[in-house]
Amino acid sequence: MKSPLIAIILVLGATFPVLADVLTIKKDAPKQYVVKKGDTLWDISAIYLNEPWLWPELWQMNPQIDNPHLIYPGDALALIYDTDGNPRLVINKAYRKLSPMGRIT
Repeated sequence: MKSPLIAIILVLGATFPVLADVLTIKKDAPKQYVVKKGDTLWDISAIYLNEPWLWPELWQMNPQIDNPHLIYPGDALALIYDTDGNPRLVINKAYRKLSPMGRIT
């Protein structure tokens, strides 16, 4: 009984392509976000994505951020779209952070 059912599942799986998760950006997502102390990748992704559990796709497809676990308070992240229309979070290097002493770095 299990063999025909398994065969059907395998045939259907091979027949229909697997649909990739598509990143959908929230309508009210900011163009830029400044990382705050205690922020997590999930927290930041929840600001931008309708499905925050897809955060690895938003971060891993970005060659500018080598290791998304190494973002720091004060880093400005900008939402852009690549030539294929895929959303990317990039570090906005034009953003000037204030040091603890109030100086621009």
